[in-house]
Amino acid sequence: MTREVYNLLAHSGLLPKPQSLELLAGNAPQIEEIIIPLLIGALDCEALTAYDSQSTWTERRLARQCLILAFLLAIVAAKD
Repeated sequence: MTREVYNLLAHSGLLPKPQSLELLAGNAPQIEEIIIPLLIGALDCEALTAYDSQSTWTERRLARQCLILAFLLAIVAAKD
């Protein structure tokens, strides 16, 4: 199951290319190394939609939800 999730993550475009290639090669990094790029991506999404006058309330809410989930994931991973 974890392997399938890593493959999906590697193909998603959410991670830097070198990390994606490592995942596809079967070399899973530490969870912290995966969470940081995801957290940065969520922060970028929130920043782009929060200050864009063209973004809709739904887009802003979705960005905020993604940001919250990213932080929760980081907190859970830090406790492991």
